[in-house]
Amino acid sequence: MPSVSRLIFHVVHWAARKGLREREAPSPEEKKHAARRTGIRGETYAYWYLRRHGYVLVARNFTPRASKGEIDMVGYDGKTLAFVEVRTRTVRD
Repeated sequence: MPSVSRLIFHVVHWAARKGLREREAPSPEEKKHAARRTGIRGETYAYWYLRRHGYVLVARNFTPRASKGEIDMVGYDGKTLAFVEVRTRTVRD
């Protein structure tokens, strides 16, 4: 029995050391994918927030022909036409 307990101890010790190692830095592709997911989530929250406050949205992710960028949302509230750019931030502890 002592050999079995010693084997289990070594396995647990090995797993604990492996778990405490620092992870490798995420690749640029993974960072880009995570940033895109965060942006889509922020745009979705903004869309529903504006809808709840009475805006009628007529376009999302609108790209004008002669421009390099895009406008996240275009909508109006009564006589007011609004062009909305959404910036999403994440808070890290």
